[in-house]
Amino acid sequence: MFKLPLLAIATALLVSSCATRYATLPADSGPTPDPDVLLKAMSTRLASAKQYRFTAANTIPKEVAEAQHQQPKNDVAVVVARPDKLDVKISHQGAVAREMIYDGNTFTVVDGINNFYSKAAHQGTLDTAVAQMTKIYGFQPPLAEFLLSDPYRDIKHRVAAITYLGKGEVREGGKTVLCHRIGLAGRLADAELWLGTADNLPRRLKATRSNSAGRDLLVDVDFLSWDLNPQVSGSAFRHQAPAGAVEIPMITVAEASAAPN
Repeated sequence: MFKLPLLAIATALLVSSCATRYATLPADSGPTPDPDVLLKAMSTRLASAKQYRFTAANTIPKEVAEAQHQQPKNDVAVVVARPDKLDVKISHQGAVAREMIYDGNTFTVVDGINNFYSKAAHQGTLDTAVAQMTKIYGFQPPLAEFLLSDPYRDIKHRVAAITYLGKGEVREGGKTVLCHRIGLAGRLADAELWLGTADNLPRRLKATRSNSAGRDLLVDVDFLSWDLNPQVSGSAFRHQAPAGAVEIPMITVAEASAAPN
């Protein structure tokens, strides 16, 4: 299904959720919803929002985190303003470890731990910026599937099969949210996406390595909050380098491949 970078393994994000937040429900006797229709409904909901923000938390395996020089548990806060603005803050224990900013002209990556930052010029939409960052620099923002103008097309392109797995419940802010559970299967990974039945918004994305019967976890994303009508100022997408910050070059995939080991 998704290539691993699309699941944010390469750039890692987010923070582990408590397993008791979720509960699967027994199969009911009603008609089975079409998972493709549900996925399209989610995509339409997100694509139609001019601005939105969400927060999430996630866990990745310790060995993956260590290989990528990051923590296995982080939090993420995302702000999108279509067609060409994005801010993503990735935090660990309350401190921003990394930030990615796109203002329509420049893509900036900030290392909050070491006080470094890198910039790459690009004029275009958020879609083209993500594509260029992936192709030239080998990374993309966390959860890029849910940032693009057509999430359905992006996800559908990366999966071999879409199935309906049943319903589940998520405890959210003192209430219980009923969800559809959609299976997304592929050659490298299988994922389970939970969508709220009332609002079509993602509540969970859990991916495991294909053919591991769910035992080999790759990433478990817990979507904590959604706001599809936020008040967002233009300053949210402007990078202000803090005192002492050092700008370093953004290394391309070709440069990294050519560098001596």
